[in-house]
Amino acid sequence: MEGDKSEEGSKRRFSASAYAGYWRVIGVLLLTFVLIMLLSTPSMIFAKSITTIGAELSQSGAGDTFVRAKLDFGSNEHMQAFPRKIGNWRGSDYSKVAARLARVLHADVMLIRAYSNPKFYQPIFFLIVQSNNRSSFHPPIVCYPALGYEIEEVGKVEIPIRNASWVEEPLFTEPLNRTRIAEYKAITAKKLIVAKESPRGEITERRVVLYFYVNEKPVSQKVTMVRVSALAPIHGSCNDTLNMTAEFMSETIPYMFELKEEGPPIIYTLASSGMGKVAVVLILLFPALIIFYPEIHTLILNLKLRNRQVPP
Repeated sequence: MEGDKSEEGSKRRFSASAYAGYWRVIGVLLLTFVLIMLLSTPSMIFAKSITTIGAELSQSGAGDTFVRAKLDFGSNEHMQAFPRKIGNWRGSDYSKVAARLARVLHADVMLIRAYSNPKFYQPIFFLIVQSNNRSSFHPPIVCYPALGYEIEEVGKVEIPIRNASWVEEPLFTEPLNRTRIAEYKAITAKKLIVAKESPRGEITERRVVLYFYVNEKPVSQKVTMVRVSALAPIHGSCNDTLNMTAEFMSETIPYMFELKEEGPPIIYTLASSGMGKVAVVLILLFPALIIFYPEIHTLILNLKLRNRQVPP
């Protein structure tokens, strides 16, 4: 009888040890998944898509800003519903100009408006355009020379976004008293200063143009561009016009996007409370039990056999 029990225990130990490699692989994979989840942020897990604002048409710009789009840039209804009142600015549509420009830019969706402000003596022209064909899209640096303009200056400009939704939350709280709160968030836009000359070589028009691209990831063939432009003095500095266009662009951003806040990792949030710490321990303990299941199983069998062999 004792021999049968010993033989049964040996079979169970052999069965557990035979599958030990499988248990360890399953446990390690589960532990890896748990660590990835705990070290991730809620936005990384629940974000439906990744969108960036960048000055370049390519989707790998170093100055890109991660955002969430509030608008569907592929919907004409969403474009037409874009606010006509932005702060002290009042907008009016240029439907005929938009239709003509859409043909030039091979656009599928387009919005073009002129916004005026009593504070300034001239309007600002605002454009949102989306094309489903990246290869046929004409960026401003190509389009303006095709329209007879000479490019006088090319550069980049930081557009500050002074809005509460763009202020970062504290990373550390008291008593460390260290935060990463900023007064504003900034995006990078492309800057062009273009001029048109008469046949006699005299400058008849000068414009300041600011624009950026909305890039969807993974890679998409759609091209979405947001552009702001205004007439600048024919002679002298364009700084006043540049400041005006940058200020207007700054006010439009919160109507189109919200900042993609990463936030702290999930493990940081859980560990901030007592119950959360217990939950972290239990979550990590489960894959550890699977990894060491063969050893635990063998240990339990040995204890049972030893208790059976002890005479009453």
